[in-house]
Order: sequence, then C-alpha cells, then structure tokens
Amino acid sequence: MSSLRILLLFSLVCSAVWADDKPIPVSIYSRVSPNYERELEQDGTYKREFYAIGYGGRVDGTVWDTTQEKENFPEIAGIVAEELAKQNYHFSPDKNTADLLIVLHWGTTAPFNSGNLTDSVNLAGDAFRALNDAQSVQVEVDTSSQESTSQTVSLVSEQQMEIQRANAALDGALTSMQAERADQSRRDEQTAKVLGYTDELARNNDMARFAGSDRFNILINEVQEPRYYVVVTAYDFDEITNQKKKKRKPDPEWITRFSIRTRGNDFMDRIDDMAMRAGNYFGRESGRLIRQRTGEVEIGDMQVIETDTATFEEEN
Repeated sequence: MSSLRILLLFSLVCSAVWADDKPIPVSIYSRVSPNYERELEQDGTYKREFYAIGYGGRVDGTVWDTTQEKENFPEIAGIVAEELAKQNYHFSPDKNTADLLIVLHWGTTAPFNSGNLTDSVNLAGDAFRALNDAQSVQVEVDTSSQESTSQTVSLVSEQQMEIQRANAALDGALTSMQAERADQSRRDEQTAKVLGYTDELARNNDMARFAGSDRFNILINEVQEPRYYVVVTAYDFDEITNQKKKKRKPDPEWITRFSIRTRGNDFMDRIDDMAMRAGNYFGRESGRLIRQRTGEVEIGDMQVIETDTATFEEEN
C-alpha cells in the first residue's frame, strides 16, 4: 500500500454570529389582520401600496439606552423604508394617496431584576431559621416551688411569643416573595408582548417542560435579558386619521416585531441587519416566532504543506 503522504491544510473559519461583520440572531414575529388582504398584479406580485410614516418612540415599560435617541428616527425610518420597498410598499407623496400609516417604535426591554426577589428569598430564609430556632428551645419544667413554676410559665410564654414573631416574619417574607414573583411575571408578560414571544411561550408552557425540554426556559431567559427591539405597525390611513370621535385606536392591518440581545451589540450599528432580516415579513404572517440562529462557515484555499515521496519511491 502506498505510503505517499500529502499533508493538506484547509483553512476553516467558524464565524461567531455576533461578530461585527456577520449575521446576528434576530427574533421576528409578524401578524396580519384577517381583514387585511393585498391585491395581486397579473404577474402574481403584490400591488403597490403607499404609506405615510409616523414616530412612535418607546413602548411603555421600555427604555432607550445610550445607543438610542429620538433623533435616530429619520435614519431608522429610512432603513425600514428600504425594506418596505422590497415588499412593494412605497412612501406616499401626499396624504391623499396614502393607504397605510406606518408607525415605528423602538427601544430596549428592561432586564430581569433579581435583586428584590433575592432579598425576599433571603428574608424568608432568615425568618424560617428564626422560627426553627425558637421552636427548638427546650424549656425545662420546674414545679418544685411556686417561684420555679412562675419562671417556667414565663419562659414558655416568652418562647411562644418568639415563635409568633418568627411566624409573622415568615408570613411577611413569603407574601413579599410571592408578590415579587407575581410582579416579575407581569413584567415578563409585558416584555413578551413587546417582543412577540407571547404565543411561543404559551405553546411551550406544557408538560414537556417537566420532561427534559428546555425550550420554555430558553424563551423566558431571552424575555428577561435586555433586548433591542423594533415594532413596525401598519394602520389603515383613512381609518386612523378620521378617528377623532372614536374612543380607541383602530386595530393594525399588520404588525412586525423584531429584536436582538443588547449584549455585544450597538443598536444603530445593527438596525440595518435587523430590518433586512425582518423585512421579508412586512405585511405577512410569520406563523410562529422566528428565532434565527444561523452562523457561517468559510472554507479557505487548499494549501499543500508537505509532500513526502521518498518512502513511496523506495517501496515501489
């Protein structure tokens, strides 16, 4: 058998998805009203629709960090407009031709604040230990004299009061802990709605959670970590501009939500990539939450490092 040994080196580079010049993981969720239906041209493409665009700012309960500010609106609007055009949505030259009003919201979701919950858990632990200590005290009963009996009764009474105080402290700490957990659940629900995670969390909040599936935990961790988000909402232009006497805002024709984690990212550096990935869903149903997790592998040129023919020639 030939022993010709040719050592080849393949340059294999695995690129991290969060590298500055590489795609990043984007979560996308898009819903369309049952009443909204785009007309088709004869060639099967969507008929052109015109829109006006409006500033929405932050969604209630979210913030802007140092990479975001109101003055970014024109730039963000321009980036979103490029992706809208790919779906045949075009900026209206005047209000008379506008079919839709596009409203842009963007910001940063608040991270999970474990401090208050940790404090409540620590207080509950302290109260439980105090209760255990109070209950573990052994009072020696001495009835040999009236004075001894009186002292015993006093000690027993003192112990009972200490137990009552510890019980009250434990009840308060448990109530505080439950309230903090309920408050965090409400915040998680609000954040999940902003990000478009609500349906996917509900879908994965099942028995599989207790059978080894970590899908729900992954989703809730993403909800609880700070994320940059953009919400693109399309309203019927005539309906929303002629609603002076209406008590509530009309329902959207469609709404697309997309987000990335804040860690390692700058919002204004990433908005182009975020919008490009989400743009395919403008005016379309995503079906479920789209969580893009695509990395890249680049194969470099093949290089011959060493060719050993001596052994081959000797054996042949």
